[in-house]
Amino acid sequence: MSNSINTNVGAMVALRNLNGVGEALQATNKRISTGYNVSDAYDDGASYAVAEGLRGDMAALNAVNERLSVGKGMIDVAVKAGENISKALIDIRTVLTKLADQAMTGADRTNYENQYNTLKNDIYNFINDAQYNNVTLIGAGASNQSLISNVQGGNITVAAQDMMAKVYNSLTAASTYSDAATLIGTSGGLGAAETNLGISMNQLAADARRVGNQINFNKAINDATKTGMGAIVDADLAKESALLQSLQVKQQLASQALSIANQAPQSLLGLFQ
Repeated sequence: MSNSINTNVGAMVALRNLNGVGEALQATNKRISTGYNVSDAYDDGASYAVAEGLRGDMAALNAVNERLSVGKGMIDVAVKAGENISKALIDIRTVLTKLADQAMTGADRTNYENQYNTLKNDIYNFINDAQYNNVTLIGAGASNQSLISNVQGGNITVAAQDMMAKVYNSLTAASTYSDAATLIGTSGGLGAAETNLGISMNQLAADARRVGNQINFNKAINDATKTGMGAIVDADLAKESALLQSLQVKQQLASQALSIANQAPQSLLGLFQ
């Protein structure tokens, strides 16, 4: 059998080794090019299934954070409106204090009354315009908003603050000095507006912190999940680089061995000379 020209055992062995090295080299090139030790189900079905499940979890968390960010924007708009309302109330207190002076008459009183009404109108506009994605937290008839907070469908409720009722409607007319004096009094409408605004701002700020904390927590979960998934599917590129060089040498040697084995039948010709 060793001297047969029909069956070249050496060539068969060399070819089998060359094919084996070629397959290993192809797998190594795949890991290097993709960066994954498990890039599809053919590499490791079980690990691939686990990785796909983790990828789904991360995609869901990203979707949750997207919606939470929308909710955070909604709260931020309401808070900014509240800050402008607070500044307007400071100006209103100044104007009402002057209007409470009985000695102020004529054009001066008219001018300050106009200032007061303008400031009230500003507050109305701040409240009415504080919308984000067509949703308001502080406008008339505003309702609580439930924001999805996790992949299990949990929610964070953001409490609506109807500042039209709590703030704007407390600022009654100041057409006389006594009206102005009543508004700035201890139990007057301005004090009620300031108190209600403070309560509302505190609640909005608390809700904003809750939403922000949940966003950060979801990001931490996503990072931890990605790290864990990487341990399952990521390729060790330093190891693969060393293996690639080794397989390239083996491929060259296998090719030479096949060439030598293919030349073996030629030696039989010498027997017939």
